[in-house]
Amino acid sequence: MTLSDIPLPKVPMSPIVLPIIPEGPEWVYQLKWDGVRTLARLDGKGSVELFSKRLELKNEVFPEIISLLEPLRIGPCLLDGEIVYFDGNRPNFQRGKLMGRSRYNNENLIYVLFDLLHADGTDLRGLTLRERFERLSAKFSEPQKRLFVSELYTDGHALWDWVNEKGWEGVVSKRLDSPYSAGKHHEDWFKKRKEIRLVANVVGLKRNNGVIASLVLSYEGRYIGHVSGLDQASKSLLTQFAEQHPGDCPFEKLTPGMLKSDVLWLGAPFPCRVAALEFTDGGILRQPRLLGFGH
Repeated sequence: MTLSDIPLPKVPMSPIVLPIIPEGPEWVYQLKWDGVRTLARLDGKGSVELFSKRLELKNEVFPEIISLLEPLRIGPCLLDGEIVYFDGNRPNFQRGKLMGRSRYNNENLIYVLFDLLHADGTDLRGLTLRERFERLSAKFSEPQKRLFVSELYTDGHALWDWVNEKGWEGVVSKRLDSPYSAGKHHEDWFKKRKEIRLVANVVGLKRNNGVIASLVLSYEGRYIGHVSGLDQASKSLLTQFAEQHPGDCPFEKLTPGMLKSDVLWLGAPFPCRVAALEFTDGGILRQPRLLGFGH
């Protein structure tokens, strides 16, 4: 069997955001790993292909993960998991994104597995999660330090308490009898995640009809969106600040919407504290909130 004989899903199955953790004997729970969603297609003979959530080939981006998978002799299969930058304490999504873009080896990158879509010539997506997970665990009965199956837990609230204590990202709840469905067309996987909090740099002021409406944010040198929530006094002070410290756009690339926006770029960026639900696949904060200025 060749790699092309193993079909890819139209889109990987994704958990739906839910503010509660569902309960009952039909539910199991996994840690929400803060990484890059990745499918791995193996022919069982040493050939490997990595695909992003959008099914873009990523072999050249993550050579260290290819090196982990090439020696495996577990038969032809299609794996689903997350490539994670793990510092020994918890995952770091932003650094993982940077590693993916910088294209150099790093031993902190790991591949955490949570599903098996195809194995030994058989499409497993119609099987229950329980059956798929048993087959996945059998293939990886001897976990490696940087390649292993994400554990299933039966107490979601205890896992959530652990996540809060350790500063991890969240909890994914999965129905044991669920098939593997495309995208979010299901009611079988849900995620409850901790709010992201970070200190970003304000590098510009976005205006609507000539009036400052939001702050343009930079984090680790890249554009991550803009946040509103300014009172009138802050807008007046920021207008004066922009006049005293004009600057140029610091980003090589901007979203199409930002390219059309009226922005006062600052020559003297300053820090602010923001919170958000998550980072989108494009690295933009989802539903950001301004918490305050300074570190």
